[in-house]
Amino acid sequence: MTIISASRRTDIPAWYSGWFMERAAAGFCEVPNPFNGKTERVPLDAASVDGIVFWTRDPRPMLKSKFSQLRAQSYGFYVQQTILGYPKLFDPRCPPVEKAAAAAREVARKFGPRALVWRYDPVILTSVTDAEWHRRNFGGILDRLEGAADTCVVSFVDHYRKLDRNFYPLLKKNGVGLFSPERTELRGLLREMAGRARAAGVALATCCEPEFADVIEAPPGACVDAARLGDVTGKMLEAAPRPTRFGCRCAASKDIGAYDTCPAGCAYCYANRSPAAALENFRRGPRGPAL
Repeated sequence: MTIISASRRTDIPAWYSGWFMERAAAGFCEVPNPFNGKTERVPLDAASVDGIVFWTRDPRPMLKSKFSQLRAQSYGFYVQQTILGYPKLFDPRCPPVEKAAAAAREVARKFGPRALVWRYDPVILTSVTDAEWHRRNFGGILDRLEGAADTCVVSFVDHYRKLDRNFYPLLKKNGVGLFSPERTELRGLLREMAGRARAAGVALATCCEPEFADVIEAPPGACVDAARLGDVTGKMLEAAPRPTRFGCRCAASKDIGAYDTCPAGCAYCYANRSPAAALENFRRGPRGPAL
């Protein structure tokens, strides 16, 4: 069984949809190992792929015809779309909320609500995105989605080294304070978000935040979810968990794409060493079978 994750490393639907369709037609792609530089050939033909999980900020480049082509060719998939509505300082090249929400509604209209997961993560608390801002913002996006998604995945930002290189200096340069709230405050915020989502028919699920499961009264989520893929493909899919970090409940999958290739410029991105390096790699274009 092979589930394709497309991708934790870069936003393939938004920036590399043409490359993906070419590789699907060819029946394979090559994936570079970020540690030793070697490449692995990953089968992409429909007979070898049990399902695809697309991760994106903007599915519109694939919405006009590419998703439909994949369905017609017997590829099963669902889309995890991140819609956050952060200031341009944080997310300079992400679509505005109204356009992102309209695209999400279109995914659900064409392929059903099980084909869409809304991601509201990472939740970052700062002097311009404090808890009250998140309450208003989350509720506003929820209203715009109009029931298109049956699940919303949330998590709080993790502090890793790439934030020291990119995000924290950006905040300091622009006079934005980073908050480190107590867990009780985070639990209160999550409880309010879960209640608002529940009232709209949306289940709130956490990503790698097992300590908050009791707050939202739901089990932790799995970003690569074999059960959801089974729902959209009509096949019984069983995959052993293969966690990528503590608290992860994802099913085993093959992640394709490459780090340092997404030009969206999200300042807190873990997949890019720097926005400038990623933008330069994007301008150079895919390297044949590999990004």
